[in-house]
Amino acid sequence: MAKIGFLLTEGPWQTENHKVFTKLASAALDAGHEVQTFWYLDGVYNPIKHQKFPGVEEDELPVSGMKKVVEKGAKIIACGICVNGRGLQGGKEFIEGVTVGGLPDFADIMGEVDTLITL
Repeated sequence: MAKIGFLLTEGPWQTENHKVFTKLASAALDAGHEVQTFWYLDGVYNPIKHQKFPGVEEDELPVSGMKKVVEKGAKIIACGICVNGRGLQGGKEFIEGVTVGGLPDFADIMGEVDTLITL
C-alpha cells in the first residue's frame, strides 16, 4: 500500500481544508494506506480539543474529524515553533495522538511518502 503525506497549513475556521483532509485521510486509511501529516502555521489550531463554535454540533467540529483519523492510525505532527508562537503551550490542549515536532520531522515525512498533498 501507499504512504500518503499531508501538509495542512490553514486553521479550522479559515477554509474547509480540514474537511478535505479528514475525508481524504479517512478514505486512504480505510483502503489500507499509511497517512502521515504535518500541521504547520495556522494548521496547528485544528487539533485543539476544546473547540466550540456557535450553531455547530460537536460531531461537526473540525477536531471531531481529526480525532477519527487519529483513531484510524494517522500519524500527526504539529510544528513546535508554530504551536508555541501561537500560545498553545507545547500542544497541551491537543487531542490525544498528536505530537509536537519540527521541520526535520516534516523533511522525514517528505522523504518517506509516495505522495504529498498540501492543503
